[in-house]
Amino acid sequence: MAEVHPIVEKALKCIDEIYPSENTLNETYLPTDAFIDEAVRWVIDVVPSHELTIREKFSVTVERVSNDGVGSGTIDAEVGRIVYFKANDWKRPVFGVITENDPLYKQQSNKVLRGNPSRPVVALVFEDGGSGTDRKLEWYTVNNIGFQAIHVPYSVDSIPSRLYDITAWKLAEIVLMSMHDTQGASICTSKVNEHLEILAL
Repeated sequence: MAEVHPIVEKALKCIDEIYPSENTLNETYLPTDAFIDEAVRWVIDVVPSHELTIREKFSVTVERVSNDGVGSGTIDAEVGRIVYFKANDWKRPVFGVITENDPLYKQQSNKVLRGNPSRPVVALVFEDGGSGTDRKLEWYTVNNIGFQAIHVPYSVDSIPSRLYDITAWKLAEIVLMSMHDTQGASICTSKVNEHLEILAL
């Protein structure tokens, strides 16, 4: 019999907390295993980066460098949350990667406002309409020679034990939503937000 991950056990207890009089909620039909990866990914993307301890280097394949310093490169689709990115000629690293939906992204074509060695910017863009299967990085620098890049993998192993509770409540929320239980899921959402507020202190 496969060992149940502590996050799954906690998620089942969360659901029990919402429905204490129900005796069958923890039966195997609850799709916790089907949604744990989604919950883990959400938590890794949302919590403060200093709460995440497992970090790994990843590689970037440079595809294009224009004369005015605009570069782009491909990254593995499974690369997790990028927590550090630095080109060798930058004066400081980037700790927060923006997306093409960020208002700042529209400024990238402006030679005054866009990223430069003093104010570097890295943007994550989707070449396939946002499905996440073809993600690219764009950066703005001088020569694009050499990078240091670190990410937190989208893996349950990347969730430290102190984040098990928020991950469990998120998993419970997703499971209940999949069962069209919006009332129960709403309770879980409130619990998730409570944990986020504590982490933000």
